[in-house]
Amino acid sequence: MNSAEKRRQQKLAIEAASRSTNQGSIAGHQTLSLAMQHHSAGRLFEAEGIYQQRLQADPNQPDALHLLGLIAYQFGKNDTAADLIDQALATRPDYAEAYSNRGLALQELNQLEDAVASYDKAIGIKPNYAEAYCNRGTALQALKQLNEAVASYDKAIGIKPDYAEACYNRGNALQELKRLGEAISSYDRAISIKSDYHEAYYNRGNALQGLEQLDESIACYD
Repeated sequence: MNSAEKRRQQKLAIEAASRSTNQGSIAGHQTLSLAMQHHSAGRLFEAEGIYQQRLQADPNQPDALHLLGLIAYQFGKNDTAADLIDQALATRPDYAEAYSNRGLALQELNQLEDAVASYDKAIGIKPNYAEAYCNRGTALQALKQLNEAVASYDKAIGIKPDYAEACYNRGNALQELKRLGEAISSYDRAISIKSDYHEAYYNRGNALQGLEQLDESIACYD
């Protein structure tokens, strides 16, 4: 997963976590809402401090543990991230977003099969979880289970037709399978959704080059 894709995954993870919080009391709601505002804006240290305060009041608060784990993931502290999210899941075992974000941390630790299992847990709880299907696809792709990865991306796109990242990732898997025409169509769909998707243009150019359509390839690189 390249750095741009990881940033997009982090943004989606924060959005999903924000939608899923079960914040409890009014005071807890206000505290976590403020922290999530900082978190979404990229002010990670401010958010981290508030999540820690929330845990001082309630050490087992699952949303604070999950979101603190997500910050650890963003800082590249993936062992810590997985541990914090495990603590959240011990308190709230039906927390689909936590399972999906746990999968991201495990994927960074190269524990790919465990990551797939974590995404499967998320999907089992929340069957229409497009982001979990997309994340599952990236883990399967890293395992070189390319047909299964394409199927997982197809699920994500079926749930969320305007999911540009899933279309892009699907194109990458198809390109690895040497199904270059299908890969180009997938990149085209990603670009139609997100016109400034430069990684999709670049990889589309690679696929066109593989088909020896060099003028079109150069136009993509341009």
